[in-house]
Amino acid sequence: MIINTPLILVSALFFLALASMFYLAAWGIAYAGLRNQGRRSSHTANKRLILLCLILPPILAIVPTFGGATLHHSHTTQLVEHHSSACRQMFGSLFSAETMTGTAMTVSEAAGKVVNGAAWLLVGTGVFFLLRLFWATVKLEHGLTPYLEASSTHLSDALARVGRQMPGLNASRFYECALPATYSSVLGLRHIRCVLSRDFVATATDDELDAVIAHEASHLSARDVPAAFVVSALSCLFFPIRPVRLLARRWREEAELACDDAAVAATQRPLALAAAILRAVGTPVSHNQNSPSLPTTVMPFADESACSASERVERLIRQSQAVALPSPQESPRQVWIGWLMTFTFAGIGAIILLSPEMVCYAHCSLEAVSRLLP
Repeated sequence: MIINTPLILVSALFFLALASMFYLAAWGIAYAGLRNQGRRSSHTANKRLILLCLILPPILAIVPTFGGATLHHSHTTQLVEHHSSACRQMFGSLFSAETMTGTAMTVSEAAGKVVNGAAWLLVGTGVFFLLRLFWATVKLEHGLTPYLEASSTHLSDALARVGRQMPGLNASRFYECALPATYSSVLGLRHIRCVLSRDFVATATDDELDAVIAHEASHLSARDVPAAFVVSALSCLFFPIRPVRLLARRWREEAELACDDAAVAATQRPLALAAAILRAVGTPVSHNQNSPSLPTTVMPFADESACSASERVERLIRQSQAVALPSPQESPRQVWIGWLMTFTFAGIGAIILLSPEMVCYAHCSLEAVSRLLP
């Protein structure tokens, strides 16, 4: 294996630049697609479109980066020097530096260290956030286990009722726990479970509890938990790229609204789900000394809320009145520094794609992939 040292030095910048450009294009495509569908759109279809727009850009960016950084083929000395020279020329074209001869870099050593170091620092920080997310998820999964309680009679009866409307419902994955009602959610990584607030189960009416169970069961059947982990992981890894955060937030909103629709379809009671959401917001946490409480260090990780309660309640009331649903809300307030970094990286990515050296990287990528295939 021949290592292309010059491109390894700039691979972080190379990867972030291409990913930023692809994410910016994906965000535009997703926004235009959702806007054109309008009120006729299915939230499940929207969720799948957004997930595709989140996953595809880093795959498209990693292929040329990996192919250029590691050349899995045998070249002569002249061709190896040609590839290294092409990498140096690419780096020089990004900063309009004068080309230097020999094996020296095409930009000044100080500028190269600053730019490369900053890119690698951003990538390293994203990896750190990703590892922290994984650790928090594992901690939550194991930390909740000692505090989970078997289903009460009220919950068991509701599971049986909803199971007749949703045959695929798995009652063994539903538990109760001493946590605030707003933290009731489907969570986990290896062992995915639905954890409901014990206080909410005790105070909710039958219709409200049925609606919540149908909503959470829809998350389980749609495999939203592993998808949510992937979405959160991409948000951590590409934290400087603003469109990733917008797409991730929109995916969570579409996932919640899709499960609201599934719950209404199963129970035929949109107002019951609206009442359950309002009850969850207003249900206090009881302090029963005979039952363990969830540790305060674990509780923040259990909050999976995406849409605001008022938005979901208003939407459900409109459904009950057979009124046309409003168009999806606009994207969250733009953070200018995030957009600045996004457009800066995307501009570099455009330069990379338009440069003649990209043909060299494409050649290396295809040969690297062909070597990996059996």
